[in-house]
Amino acid sequence: GEVSQTQSLIELEDVSLCCGTFSSGESLFPLKSPLHAIVTDFPQEHIDPAHDPVEGMLGMEVLQKFDVDFDFPAGRLRLWKPHTVEAVAKKADMTTIEAVVVNETLLLGFRVVPSSVAPSGDNGGGTLAAQPFLGVVDCGASFSVVNWAAAPLLGLPPQNDSTWKKSPAVTGLGVDGRPQLLPTTSLGLSYCGNPVARSDKSVAISFEAPPGDWKPWKPVPVAIGDLPVFTQLLGDGRTPYRGPAGIVGLDILSQRRLILETGAGRQRRIFISKK
Repeated sequence: GEVSQTQSLIELEDVSLCCGTFSSGESLFPLKSPLHAIVTDFPQEHIDPAHDPVEGMLGMEVLQKFDVDFDFPAGRLRLWKPHTVEAVAKKADMTTIEAVVVNETLLLGFRVVPSSVAPSGDNGGGTLAAQPFLGVVDCGASFSVVNWAAAPLLGLPPQNDSTWKKSPAVTGLGVDGRPQLLPTTSLGLSYCGNPVARSDKSVAISFEAPPGDWKPWKPVPVAIGDLPVFTQLLGDGRTPYRGPAGIVGLDILSQRRLILETGAGRQRRIFISKK
């Protein structure tokens, strides 16, 4: 079965953002309290040699209070007032990805397809016939992972194929809580939009294609494995999650400017630079 760990959860009062440029002109930006934090060690505390150790991570409890602009090419993080970023994205000619809140973690997910899938139709506005899988946006993950159920959707061989024995591997946390070697392969990923309604029920379902000037993300080494995080995020609390899914990490997200729009319901939007 899946292994879980218990950590201390504390409430934080009188928390403010500091050391930035705020519209109020003040040096501090107070956040609505209380906030909640887990007290634990985490691998990312050594991610930045200039600030080692990093002493905390901002979770979605904080980020959901803003439209969050991860401008990776410019090395800037911008926190916009909620529901104001659409005009910013339009001015920057960014594309819109339809997303959904996954669960109480407030992480966002969107439909992922391999970059090799070609749309039907020209100059955008076409459709994609490929079956997508849910990709969860995780800005705390240094590399991207898909589970074995998603592998065939990406044109990859099954888990027992001998070719995986020769593949480079990375270390992830296995179902028993111990380090687990995960094979990797170079993959280019893209996205698709909402399902396209068809009057002919005999035709396979298709999805809205990205605009014609969209360029898929550059290929990166993606790990393949059934990590506990998939059940933690997508399971029903009783049985392991067996559906196709992936974690979209910083190796993909940091390639471009990315904006996460906040909202009250489960439906959300992600804005991203087209190339």
